[in-house]
Amino acid sequence: MDVVVPDRADAPVSEITERFLRTVIAAIPLERIEELHLFSPLRQGGVETGIAVVAVTAATPAPIEPTAPELLDLEEIDAVDPVDTGDAAEEAPAVVTVAPSVPIVVYTARYRLVQKGPERGKWEADVVAEADAPLITVEAVVRGVQRRAGEESEIVRYSAAQLAKALRLP
Repeated sequence: MDVVVPDRADAPVSEITERFLRTVIAAIPLERIEELHLFSPLRQGGVETGIAVVAVTAATPAPIEPTAPELLDLEEIDAVDPVDTGDAAEEAPAVVTVAPSVPIVVYTARYRLVQKGPERGKWEADVVAEADAPLITVEAVVRGVQRRAGEESEIVRYSAAQLAKALRLP
């Protein structure tokens, strides 16, 4: 019997979390978000702070122009020995073609909300591109952020579709 894990995007998000996530998608188009890792907010001294690590597909790269193969000088062609020696060790190396990968940009998003005191209600948020990295390294970044936070905070991972669903976007 298979255990079905509920989709985290089905769970309602708090008003503050919704505000934060909407700030993120205002800075990064939703269709470019590969995954968003949302950390539990920290509350200290009347101030709540939150952080998310976002893996984003880079803007569409310019198409690569095919280059013309180098033309051989006629004298070089004449110098090539047309006799096949049959020696497999001297075969030309195989040509390896690499499919172009989609570049990923890793962003960190942070917010700070003052909940008590004279500055109550003050909201600050930023979304900053940190590095270009393969998608597989995002998990390492997330673990590093979690380790620096100094606690085993809960992390919720969203895909773009789950994020849209959590925010009730069409």
